[in-house]
Amino acid sequence: MPRSSLSYALISDAALGSLAALGERLKEARLRRNWTQAEIAGKAGLSESSIRKVEAGSPHITVGAYLALLDVIGLPTALDRVVALGDDTLGEELGRHAMRKRARTQRLAEIDEFDI
Repeated sequence: MPRSSLSYALISDAALGSLAALGERLKEARLRRNWTQAEIAGKAGLSESSIRKVEAGSPHITVGAYLALLDVIGLPTALDRVVALGDDTLGEELGRHAMRKRARTQRLAEIDEFDI
């Protein structure tokens, strides 16, 4: 995919590939239902141009358009599985090792200094 804009330059090839695969799966779901782009656009409240962009995996279309299509094809909660519990193993490991300080405790210590 050509990187003709800053948004393309900031998105990894893997992420762009994932978006393209999602667009292709949405297109296949539309075709299995024997719907034209015009029909699904009407059902989702989107333009045909937006449908083409979603099916091409464009990062220049809002996530709301992807959600509208998922809703129309009967998968309104499909994004619930994105970064589901257990998927972010790195983040979970970092979270277990992070030393968290309570901001309130620090603030109370500062207030006590001034009150003394």
